Amino acid sequence: MIFEEINSRISDIEKRLNVKLPESYKWFLREYGTGGVFGIEIFGGGLRGVSTCVRETEEWRKYGLPMEFVVIQNYGSGVYCLDTSRLANNECPIIDWEQDDEDGINEYENLYTFLVEKFSK
Repeated sequence: MIFEEINSRISDIEKRLNVKLPESYKWFLREYGTGGVFGIEIFGGGLRGVSTCVRETEEWRKYGLPMEFVVIQNYGSGVYCLDTSRLANNECPIIDWEQDDEDGINEYENLYTFLVEKFSK
């Protein structure tokens, strides 16, 4: 039952943001939902209310965030995002986006490399 509810939340995120999420992020949502360690928070789902990734993405879209980007971390002056427009083999790169950058800077090949880099510092 919990697995079905989590998959339903993932579908809700995709519908609300009008994107297809990469498999690595779906894995993160299923395993952890949301959260972080060592002061690094990764936005995700949760079982109640609006998902943090949805709330943050919708907020940053007001400031010009491309519609195909999904915010997974806010570092103050910018955000790290999944670039779902570049989904290939069910994965997409992580982009460092600030309001002054239209396209953002390609930082990480996928969520796995992002997590390894962030949590190994």
